[in-house]
Amino acid sequence: MNKRLLLPLMISASFSTQALGDSVVVYDESSLQDAFQQASYNPDIDEIIFKRNSHISLSTPAIYSGEQSITLIGKGSTIDGSSAGGFVLDSDLTAITEDGTLIFNTAGEIKIKNLKVVNSATRGIVVNVPVDASGDDVSVNLDRVSVTHSALYGLHIDDNADAFDDGTTGSGLGVELKLTRCTFEFNGTGAIDFDGVRVDERGLGDIYAFISNTAIDNNGGDGIELDEAGDGNVEVYMNRVSLNDNGFYNEEDLDDGFDIDEADAGNIEAILSNLVVNNNKDEGLDFDEAGDGNIEAKFKRIRAFNNNDEAIKLDEEDAGNIEAKLKKVDVEESGDDGIQFTELGEGKIETLLKSVRAINNKKYGIKIEQWVVEDEAEHAEEAGSMTLKRVELAGNGKGDEIKTNNIEQN
Repeated sequence: MNKRLLLPLMISASFSTQALGDSVVVYDESSLQDAFQQASYNPDIDEIIFKRNSHISLSTPAIYSGEQSITLIGKGSTIDGSSAGGFVLDSDLTAITEDGTLIFNTAGEIKIKNLKVVNSATRGIVVNVPVDASGDDVSVNLDRVSVTHSALYGLHIDDNADAFDDGTTGSGLGVELKLTRCTFEFNGTGAIDFDGVRVDERGLGDIYAFISNTAIDNNGGDGIELDEAGDGNVEVYMNRVSLNDNGFYNEEDLDDGFDIDEADAGNIEAILSNLVVNNNKDEGLDFDEAGDGNIEAKFKRIRAFNNNDEAIKLDEEDAGNIEAKLKKVDVEESGDDGIQFTELGEGKIETLLKSVRAINNKKYGIKIEQWVVEDEAEHAEEAGSMTLKRVELAGNGKGDEIKTNNIEQN
């Protein structure tokens, strides 16, 4: 090549997207879009590194469609999605869109570190699981990631083949979500029923979530919703998480701090510790299991104040049990019952309440009921059980006795 032509090309390359072996360095919109495109077609690229403290405004969504695992190392950078994509509203004022600021169409592992996504016109971070995906479960691992002020979801992991979020069709894979030192705030403020964090898992597969040292506050829909339909479990571990002031956007159908919906065969297993769950516009913690399966809950050091409906609600319907152990749990000033456990269908409740306070709730401080058929004249199954150790009830609107049906105290 002519040396006079070679020098300008070398200079140009030094200011464009830089390929460093299996890594790509980005610093502006052009380099970021190029990096996502390169990684989509070159399976050797598995890492995208941001120039430290970059501020990148996107005019269109950045889309990754590769099959390999991909890591984004943000180095404190910010991606502004205020001009990236859009949505339309249907007749029910529900938003319809395929857009997001960062979109991953893959079943490969996704890792994102030390990155901010702000002002998304649609969804902040989207993971679309291919319906024909096979292999290991989908893994999404975010560390020191902040997603704020998205019009729709902050983070959406979508393993649902139905565009309107109906049905039970999805891939045969499960979803593994890990959030550490993350922030999801002020998302879901542009349309009805969009959450700070949302996982839709359909078909075969489980949802496994590990969330620690994370703030999920002030989102228009649920703070976080884990929605599993089809055969599969929901297994969640939380430690040092705030779930405050969520659910305000739709005044006619307010939302929760943390919502789990598990349908068809499968269990809910939740181990939660060191949570603050205050001022949510519907329930604080709202876990619903329908179909064959149990709810197994261990809650320790939970403070839930001033939620508009129940502070803690566990509902199990059809064949299955509720096994709940609460220790050092404080619920106050709920707009309904403070703690409510209900088992409807064949199954029983076994619960241990130790060092639990239920104070100044509008209805009962604690209500625990099991039925084969609600309001049945005679009990059709063995009684459930509750064990109480240092339980305090005071100032509750319907009195300071635990409300029960077919539950015996040990």
